[in-house]
Amino acid sequence: MSKHQLTVLKGAVSLAGILFLTLCFTAYQIVGGSGFDNVLAEPWGLVTLADVMLGGVCMGAVIFANEKQKRVAAMWTLPIFVLGHVVSVVWLLVRFLPSKGINQ
Repeated sequence: MSKHQLTVLKGAVSLAGILFLTLCFTAYQIVGGSGFDNVLAEPWGLVTLADVMLGGVCMGAVIFANEKQKRVAAMWTLPIFVLGHVVSVVWLLVRFLPSKGINQ
């Protein structure tokens, strides 16, 4: 990939992360804390939660396979189960997209 393509990709992923956080904040303002109880009351809510957790386990395996220090891998993986895949996006950006002065 060229330097320009990496910059565009990094910008697109960053924008997607910001939009996701905005959506989460807006949803919490509209529904409030009781909204999660409503999700768990529905069968598809449970399936969705299981899907997110499976994604966390899979992403954790990828992180552990790529990080040299297991403690660092654990520090990246555990927040995925609390904060969601926003952590996965940040890890991917930090780990694989070079920034100025690093990996160049």
